[in-house]
Order: sequence, then C-alpha cells, then structure tokens
Amino acid sequence: MNIANVTSRFAMISGLDGNEVYKWRTLIDDACVYIETHSKTKNPDENEIKRLEMLCAVYAFRLYCMCNDENITSFTAGDVKITSPDGGKNKGEILWKEYVGKSGDLIDTQSFLFVRVI
Repeated sequence: MNIANVTSRFAMISGLDGNEVYKWRTLIDDACVYIETHSKTKNPDENEIKRLEMLCAVYAFRLYCMCNDENITSFTAGDVKITSPDGGKNKGEILWKEYVGKSGDLIDTQSFLFVRVI
C-alpha cells in the first residue's frame, strides 16, 4: 500500500490540512497495519489496492474520531465501556461500517474487527 495515498484520503475524509494530518501519521500507519493484517488478499491487484487504501484511510478516520470525541459522557476502565449521547455513533464509526460492509471480499470481518478497542 502507498502511505501517501492513504494519507491524502485521510486528509480528504477528515478535512484536516497537511500540518494537522502530520500529527496523526502514526495513527494512519497503525490503521494500515491493521487492515493489512485482516486482509484476505495476499497479492491484490490495482483495484483492490485502491480499495484497501481507502479502508485504511476510513479506519484511521474512525480512530481519529474516537480520539477527538468530545461527547463522551462516561468512561469505565474495568471492562472498557465508553458511552456517548448518540449511542457511540460518530461519523468515523458510521463511515467505517459502511465501507467494511462493502469490502467483505477484501478483509476478514469475522475476527475482532468490530469490537477492537484501541
């Protein structure tokens, strides 16, 4: 995967400029590793690479939204419970579920993909 492509897609989705995106580079790298780890395709073609790069950007956006959620009203450390007034449905989560739903042929959705806590 091309990290520059993932970063530019993340910038587009998040609306951040270049200086702000740079602050989130580690998160973007982690998202790429996560998607590569869950990828079903070991030798993706050009189209699949573009789709995987978009999944990386969307997953990074999901993590970004979780880190910047100002609506969190409760947090429990024991069994890690985070609650928000809207039931935890932030923009990143909604976009992630939409893209992962369309990409079952590329990534393993049966693992801890939906319940992983970062």
